[in-house]
Amino acid sequence: MSGIASTWSAIQGYGLFLYGRSLSATGRYNVEGWEYLEQARQSDRPILWSLWHGQMMPFMAFADRFLNPREFVAVTVGDERGDTLSAFSSRLGGTPVRVDMGGHPFAAGRAVLRVIKAMQEGSQSVIAPDGPDGPAFVPKAGVAFLARKARATLLPVGIWTRQAIHLRRWDRYLLPFPYARIHVVLGRPIQVEREDDQNMLLDRISHALHEARTSAQLRAGVQPWR
Repeated sequence: MSGIASTWSAIQGYGLFLYGRSLSATGRYNVEGWEYLEQARQSDRPILWSLWHGQMMPFMAFADRFLNPREFVAVTVGDERGDTLSAFSSRLGGTPVRVDMGGHPFAAGRAVLRVIKAMQEGSQSVIAPDGPDGPAFVPKAGVAFLARKARATLLPVGIWTRQAIHLRRWDRYLLPFPYARIHVVLGRPIQVEREDDQNMLLDRISHALHEARTSAQLRAGVQPWR
């Protein structure tokens, strides 16, 4: 990456950080399901937060407000978007790990193993199963692979607000306004075993994420959609 591109990514990452921090500080949060987070913590397994890609920004602000971002190891994409997101995650205090699935497969594999090792050593992580390029609400095999290898407790999340902009792209990315009333629904944790069938696990995750997001939409007074 050139020096100019690197500087621009750092600037974009800082801009996202300022926006996320303002949302974290001013958002009026209504959170349901804290007992499920407690269950996940008591499972004595790594916690893998999971939500559809379009809700990732409000989740980052939620994590900044209510969780400890320093406990998170974050998977980012391997292209130029990853540079911006890595800068953003680092500003929040998390540890970004870039996984370039379109590049050298061995390098990508080593990066994934770093994430798994960090989780097994006590870090949390978050993943959008339909990211980074969609199609929306279709989970990819990566979430099942990561959850099974880490023997994680997967915690479904739904986040919604009416005070927001939806970007005109595949995931209708949600950008809440500062001072927005944000509804967060934590779903029942899923204990993942290494021997779990991949397709059955993906179906279970998809159902849990739809249920959590639908619940958040209803609490926000929005007609649920897929």
